[in-house]
Amino acid sequence: MYPDNWVLSDQGDVELPRVISLETPDGAIWSVHLFSPDVDPDLIIKDTVNALEETYPDLEVSTAEHSFAQHPGTAIDTIFFCLDFLVRIKLMTLQTDQYQVLAWYQAEDRDFDKQEQVFHAVTTSMMQSLAS
Repeated sequence: MYPDNWVLSDQGDVELPRVISLETPDGAIWSVHLFSPDVDPDLIIKDTVNALEETYPDLEVSTAEHSFAQHPGTAIDTIFFCLDFLVRIKLMTLQTDQYQVLAWYQAEDRDFDKQEQVFHAVTTSMMQSLAS
């Protein structure tokens, strides 16, 4: 479940990894990347951070709180400048029986805390649907 005014982008039933994303009217992004459950979550985070560093050399990375205790994983925060905007991305891996999930929350720094609450609710909804 997600707000009606967000735009869904989903590759549909394709082989893993699969990417499902939502974009808010103000340009914030929520996405999940679904991997096979045997993929190493630390490798997912490492590869994602490496790709971000290639694009944004000023990328700062720090450990973050993992918000889903019932789904083991890792969380990090990143922050970088893109054009004139300070952008934050939170990356979290979440383990389910079916998938290794990478949750990606992205918004301008000044809006991130407000958006993160909605991103968390959308992720909770998605995780509940994966469990059923």
